[in-house]
Amino acid sequence: MSYTVHATGAIANYPYASFKPGGGASARLFISPSFAVGIAAKYTSLEYRHKQSSSSIITNTGSFIPVTATADAYLSKGSVRPYLGLEAGAYIHLLKTNVEANGNYQRTYLKPGMAPKLGIALKINKLSLFTEGSYQFLLSSTNGSVTDQTVRFKWTTPNQYWFFNAGVAVGIPHSK
Repeated sequence: MSYTVHATGAIANYPYASFKPGGGASARLFISPSFAVGIAAKYTSLEYRHKQSSSSIITNTGSFIPVTATADAYLSKGSVRPYLGLEAGAYIHLLKTNVEANGNYQRTYLKPGMAPKLGIALKINKLSLFTEGSYQFLLSSTNGSVTDQTVRFKWTTPNQYWFFNAGVAVGIPHSK
């Protein structure tokens, strides 16, 4: 078994969206010295704004939590090990919407998604340092609307993200 902990950063494909740094962890089982399957979870917070009209601004803030199954194929042997991978699973989006002058609304969305990824691990004795990038995309969008008295607000949330992870792994086997 191999275990990782890492810092996470992300970029959304949505104007005026910003992520705050987060973290994650994974557990992997190496089926061979070059191929692993496992589970992973990440956490980051996201904020984005949408101007509904000249007088109303919608601000969405919340947590973004991908919980995925993973598969990683290591492409070389030795201490420097580049790899390709795929993640697929549930993307939890806890969303708090603030409609300027109309109050706050909370929603939780659960959407399927997947992500191809590319990374590199540097093996140092029993520890490995790694960095990876992935292109996360939801298989359906998280759109919303709020009706407050006589006012109706609509928004679209991002459904594609770049994630960047860097951290430490324990238990990556040597491949000779």
